[in-house]
Amino acid sequence: MEIEPPLDPASHRRQTRDAYDRLAAVWSVTTDRGPFNGFLERPAVRALVPRPLAGSTVVDAGCGSGAQCAWLLDQGADVIGIDLSPAMVEESRRRCAGRGRLLVADLAHPLPLEPRSVDGITCSLALHYLRDWEVPLRSFTSSLRPGGWVVISLDHPFAPPLGHQRGGYLDIELVSDTWTKAGVEVTQHFWRRPLAQTANAFADAGLLIERIVEPQPSAEALERFPVELGPLVGTPSFIVYRLRLSA
Repeated sequence: MEIEPPLDPASHRRQTRDAYDRLAAVWSVTTDRGPFNGFLERPAVRALVPRPLAGSTVVDAGCGSGAQCAWLLDQGADVIGIDLSPAMVEESRRRCAGRGRLLVADLAHPLPLEPRSVDGITCSLALHYLRDWEVPLRSFTSSLRPGGWVVISLDHPFAPPLGHQRGGYLDIELVSDTWTKAGVEVTQHFWRRPLAQTANAFADAGLLIERIVEPQPSAEALERFPVELGPLVGTPSFIVYRLRLSA
């Protein structure tokens, strides 16, 4: 069952963009070495990225302030970074210092990528802002060369429900969460959906699930952030998929 969302899709995307524009100036300092992005989700994403990357072309879809773009560049990849937020793209350009190609683009629309022009795609905690994945996943598959890969991270479908959620696990629901980062407070809305709906969307787009990681805090992460990450031990929070383009 789909629970009626409070926002129409265009308003939702504008709100998402505006929130990330507000966060752009503080995003790197609050997330690069932060507990959830820096020490839990990003290590899991990078562990699933196939190596070596030298000579390959990789898209980072939803690049934010450029942490993943910079990492991919340092691994030797040619990088195309894409984000909905113009302010985040500017932060990425500053971080990458002229390296890579960094573009403002909306995942809800076909991406400005040539067919069969890239070897891999990373998409970190971005797809859940969209109800309909047909357009972004088709953009991914059309741009991939044969044998191409996609690494996607999402909120885990079995994660504890947010306090205001009305639906259950089998419902597709637009939920919200309020973040405060370096004094900047925003409320973001994103979709929660059951595992079958996610896996079927991948299959419909011609992507096969190759690996799944359900990250848990490392010993180092727990030592640094016992209050934030301690409650996540044994509890799902993020899920990361490595997908391959089907033959």
